[in-house]
Amino acid sequence: MKLRINAFSFMHPQVHGGGGEMISRALLETGRARGHDVRISSVRPIREEQHAEPDLVLFIDIHNAGHTWRALGAWRGFSQSTLRAAAGQAPFVHLSNAYVDVCNLPYLPCSGQRAGGACPAKAGIPWAQRRMLLRDGSTDCSASHASRRWLYEEAALNVYLSPLHQRVTQSLLQLDDSPPSYVLTPMIDTSHFYNRGIERDIDYLFVGVISEAKGLDAMRKQYWDKNIWLLGRVSPDVKLDFGRHVPHVAYDEVPFYMNRAKNFVFLPRWPEPQGRVVAEAALCGCNIIGNENVGALSFDMDLSDAANYTGVEAGFWDRVEGLVK
Repeated sequence: MKLRINAFSFMHPQVHGGGGEMISRALLETGRARGHDVRISSVRPIREEQHAEPDLVLFIDIHNAGHTWRALGAWRGFSQSTLRAAAGQAPFVHLSNAYVDVCNLPYLPCSGQRAGGACPAKAGIPWAQRRMLLRDGSTDCSASHASRRWLYEEAALNVYLSPLHQRVTQSLLQLDDSPPSYVLTPMIDTSHFYNRGIERDIDYLFVGVISEAKGLDAMRKQYWDKNIWLLGRVSPDVKLDFGRHVPHVAYDEVPFYMNRAKNFVFLPRWPEPQGRVVAEAALCGCNIIGNENVGALSFDMDLSDAANYTGVEAGFWDRVEGLVK
C-alpha cells in the first residue's frame, strides 16, 4: 500500500530538532521507507508542499507557537481555513507530542485539573500580554475553544505519547464520546542506550532543561547537599546554586553519563507527555526517581527491558494504514 500523505506540522521536523520533532521525524521517515509519498507543510519555516488528492492527512502539534516576542507568539500559525480544507480532503490523524493543541500556555500549569471554563493561570497574565503573545484576550481554558477541540473530536485517530498524556488531555477536553486513540511507546535506539556494566560514581543525575517545569525546586530541596549532576542548559530565569552542572553534552555522550549514575532524577512540576529521557536512563541501568507527572512511568511495562521498544514505528504505521480503505 502506497499512500499520498499531506502532513501539517507547526515546526518542520526535518529542520527543527526538539523532542517532538525527533519523534515526528522518525515516524515520517519510516512512512517514506514503507513507500508512502509524504509531503510536509510547516509554519517554521514557512513551507507548503501538498498533494492535490491525498489519501491521508497528518496534523502534528498544530498550535506549537512560541511564547516570546521574538517568536511572534500565536500570531504565526496555520489558518483555520487551511486546516479545515485539508481535513476535508481525507481522513486525518492527529499527533500531539505535548499539550500545545489543548493549552496555549507553556507546559500545563493547571496539571490538567480543569475546573469550570476559566483558566486560573491566565488570570495572572496581563491582558495585553495575553492578547499579544497568546492571541487570546480571554481567561477561558483553551480546551474549550472550538479551534482546538475539533482536532480531537473529528480525527480518525488521536495519537498520544503515554497513557498519562492521553488521560490528562481527554480530561481537559471533557469529551462525551472519546475518538479512537493510539498510545505511542517511546522510540529509543537500544543499541545506544543500554547498561554497559561500568562503575557508577554519580549518585544522582538529571538530564534536560534545568527549569521549574522540569522539577528544579523539588531537586533543590531534596538534593542540594548531595552528589547530583545536572546536564543541560539552564533556563534564563534560573540561578543554579547546587549540584555539579555540565552545560552541554552531545546526545551521543548522554548514555555514558547515565551508565555512571546510580539514580536518575526526574520530578517535573507539571505533567510531562512522555519524558523519554526516563526510559533512556532505565535502559542504561539507573534506578528511576520520578513522580506522578512522568508520562513514561504510566506505561504498564518494564522500562529497562529493550524488547519493549522494538517495532514502535512499524506499529504506528500498521494502525494508520488500516484507516485507509
